[in-house]
Parts: sequence; structure tokens; C-alpha cells
Amino acid sequence: MIKTALLFGSIGTVMETSDVQRRAYNQALKEAGLNWVWTREIYAELLSQSGGQERLAMLASATGTNLSAQQIEAIHTRKTELACSELMSHQTQPRPGVSELTKWAKTRQMKLVFVTTTYQPNIDAIFKSAGNALSENDFDYVGNRTHVVHGKPSPEAYLNALKHLDIAPEQAVAIEDTAVSVMSAKRAGLQVIATPGDISKGQDLWQADLVCDALLDVDEKRDPRVLALLA
Repeated sequence: MIKTALLFGSIGTVMETSDVQRRAYNQALKEAGLNWVWTREIYAELLSQSGGQERLAMLASATGTNLSAQQIEAIHTRKTELACSELMSHQTQPRPGVSELTKWAKTRQMKLVFVTTTYQPNIDAIFKSAGNALSENDFDYVGNRTHVVHGKPSPEAYLNALKHLDIAPEQAVAIEDTAVSVMSAKRAGLQVIATPGDISKGQDLWQADLVCDALLDVDEKRDPRVLALLA
């Protein structure tokens, strides 16, 4: 079946944000008086749980730390403020190949979708940081945490996007960066290209149809394996 839609999943598929988020978590946790320091290795393991507040609740339960829902929300809100501030102040650019592939997809009249379940301030920061390289107006649909009841690996976010576009899963290809997010797209019946980020590179992405470091090949051209899946 002809592919008519390209679905970018987590914000990490369009911009390298994981270490920014990790540092912001550490600062927010410190400000909250918690002696939790997340190294890159620890954060890589925590990424197996989708959703920042869910991740904090899981860790609080595992360590016997008494954190109320209000405290978890406050920590997460502060983390988001710190991460967004850093992203926008450094004018972080999209990952290699993202801008090129979105432009290529638009020339083929493909729908572009951002199927993230993160919170809206993170999405706003991504697009503001990207400047002219990537715009929210490039996308036909942009999801956020308020659009779903269940986060990834539930397929809900993808199913919502497919319903909004009125297309079948066979018509779309998803791009994801972590194992739990790949699982979400596969559960929705999509083919998936996995482009792990710096921190998620060690994850087992066996469910993906294609795994590549970036959407550009070694010659900084569109990766022919990516184009083959989108053909």
C-alpha cells in the first residue's frame, strides 16, 4: 500500500533532548530536597517507562519515598521549565535528516504528524528552538499529553492520529527513538523506523522494521533504506 503519512513520535525523534531532560530532572529533584542523581546510565534505564510523572511515581514507589501526586507534579513542572529554558537558549537544531525528510515528504504530498505524548510546553520549546529548520505549521496534526488517557506503550496516541487523518495503519510509517515508543507504534499496526538518541542507543529495538542512527546516511543524503520504507 502507498504510504501517505509520516509520523514522528517522541520529541527525541526530531531533536536530541534526552540529556537536557536528564540534567533538568536532577536540578528539579535537588530543589525538591531529594537526593536522587540520575546518571546517563540510570536515565537510560528509566526511559523504559514512558511519561515523566509516571517515571517519578514508579521510582518513588520502588525506593519507598513518600511523594504525593502534587509533589510529583511540581517536580515535573519545574523540570519542564528548566529543560525548555535550556533548549530555547541554545537554539538546539533538529536531528540530522529530520528537516530534509519532512521537506521530501511534503513534496510527495504526504501527511506529517507529530505523535508525542509529552506536555505542550516541551513541544513549544522544540519548535521555538528549531527556528526556521522545523515549524509546527509543517505538521498536519500535533498531539500532546492531554490527547490521551494512556501513555506509551499504549497505541492510543497513534490510533488517535490515524483516526484524525482518516488513514489506515498500512498507509503510515512511524519514527521513534526508544523501545517503549516503538512498541506503541507497532501495537497500532504501523511500520517503524527507530532512530535511538544518545541515551537510548543501548535499548533493544527488535520490534522496529529499521534501526538507524540518523535519517541521513553517511554521505549526508536521505538514507535509501528510509526512503524504501516510505516508497
